[in-house]
Amino acid sequence: MRPICLIMLCSASLPWVARAQDSADLVKSAIAQGDLYQSKHKYELAQDAYRKADKLSHHASADAYLKLSAVDKKLGDFSSALDEAKKAVRAAGDNKTWAAQAHLAHANLLVQMSSKPGDKKLQEAEADIRQALALNPSQAIAHFNLGYVLLKQARDAEGIAELQTYVSAAGVQPADLAQAHRMIANPIRAREPFAPDFSFTSHEKQLISNSSLRGKVVLLDFWGTWCPPCRESVPTLRDLQKKYAGKGFALVSVSSDDDEDVWRTFIEAQKMNWSEYIDLSGEVLSAFNVESFPTYVVLDKDGVMRFRQSGFAQGTEGELVDAINKALKRASDPNLAAAAATDAKEKELAVVSHGGSSGPNSLESESNSNRAKSPDAETNSTLVGIEGSLVSGTIYKNEALSLTYEFPRGWIAAKPDVLHALNEKLEATAKASILQQHPEAAGNLRIMTPKIVFYASRRGDGDGQRLSFPCIRIMTTASRATALELDTFQRTAEAMARASGAKLSLAPAEYWVQDHPFMRADFERSMGGQHILQTYVQTLSEDYLLTIEIYALSGDDKQVAVDSLQKLIIDE
Repeated sequence: MRPICLIMLCSASLPWVARAQDSADLVKSAIAQGDLYQSKHKYELAQDAYRKADKLSHHASADAYLKLSAVDKKLGDFSSALDEAKKAVRAAGDNKTWAAQAHLAHANLLVQMSSKPGDKKLQEAEADIRQALALNPSQAIAHFNLGYVLLKQARDAEGIAELQTYVSAAGVQPADLAQAHRMIANPIRAREPFAPDFSFTSHEKQLISNSSLRGKVVLLDFWGTWCPPCRESVPTLRDLQKKYAGKGFALVSVSSDDDEDVWRTFIEAQKMNWSEYIDLSGEVLSAFNVESFPTYVVLDKDGVMRFRQSGFAQGTEGELVDAINKALKRASDPNLAAAAATDAKEKELAVVSHGGSSGPNSLESESNSNRAKSPDAETNSTLVGIEGSLVSGTIYKNEALSLTYEFPRGWIAAKPDVLHALNEKLEATAKASILQQHPEAAGNLRIMTPKIVFYASRRGDGDGQRLSFPCIRIMTTASRATALELDTFQRTAEAMARASGAKLSLAPAEYWVQDHPFMRADFERSMGGQHILQTYVQTLSEDYLLTIEIYALSGDDKQVAVDSLQKLIIDE
């Protein structure tokens, strides 16, 4: 009887295992939904999705709590962010990787909330970081964080030792490495919030950089035309520009927009006659760690950040006036000026070049390298396989996919080498994400990510991940399917619409080009104050699923690209 009972017990346990797996999948799905909302700046919806994940996990998901903490931080609610980070520590339990991440997140918040070397928040942050190191000694970034916190407490010898440990570690980030060297050379860099290195050519053809603004009080306005509070703040900025004109003051607006035409039209219509820059590469926004909009930063005459605030409310103008007045009254500090001057001598500056020529020491963005060739130039890739291709004029040929495509005249295609580099980056990011969840798979992880094989836009900017409207992108995924099913395609299109908050403007349908079948659906949605039109097409060729996407802001632009698909020929 005993074997029979054992079999029955095992059988009875199977539904429970299945339910547990289903629950884990639901948690991951809710977190993914939150990530999507967060990427579109829909933070309240992201919070709802993460709270759903927390509830589905029965309050046992450190990932959900950390995501909630990040959103709370972006919304300026540091108290709630701290609370969520603490909950993440508890939810991590015996998982040392998650627990270490939660401690570092909690420490990061405490440091940002601290004010002076003796602040108890710095002591708490130090304890958090040391706990993270005890849990996961291999985290090099924890040594960087600990060194930074120790320097902020004026414990220079200890802090420099930790930073030197970080510098000697493998695989450190170049930007963090440069900052570590600066703090080792001059610990005052940790105690005073110097502005990060930045340099770009403004809309007015002026070079804007740390050194060019030295000696002035600067208000940096990080914004976007898609952001209602940003648009609401324009009259205030206009008043500030007028109030402080000729008083050693500079106003610089850095836009997060991805459509240059929309941005240019808005600033001209609103008479925003101060230094303007559209950060298409995202490098300046990333350097200042801007995650919510608008964000205002006031720099003093030595390039030190004296005020930072996100959001625009009734009292914002008064707070900005107060911060600017204090910075104008503050005399330049020789020690701070000397520390700032060392940066100007370094050759590690990553120059963000837009609309101007690049100097010999600058690093061009990928989007600018895309512009280097005219629409009629020929680009013959040295790559092999599906990423190898030939672009001649407006003809794209990919022998591995048996594909020939005549894209719209006047549009500019991205170089195959640029797309290859992007594909490698996306694959590395996907691997890192999986290993974060399953570090035990590090030795034998093999993944197949979609490959972007073609991208073209009317202006020639963007890179296949960062899109410029109008544009067209072709991606491939290995597939064993011999035919596409309309029902399956329809379910995919409906799921896409739900996930992105879009509506289907053209029902999924099949069409043919020279005896080859394609599936098509059209969407439209509002995002960032823009009405976006999307055409979504799939077909099969040479053991690959081809996904073709068109994005546009006007019906005419979309139709030009859609019409060009009649010249996309697959001859297997």
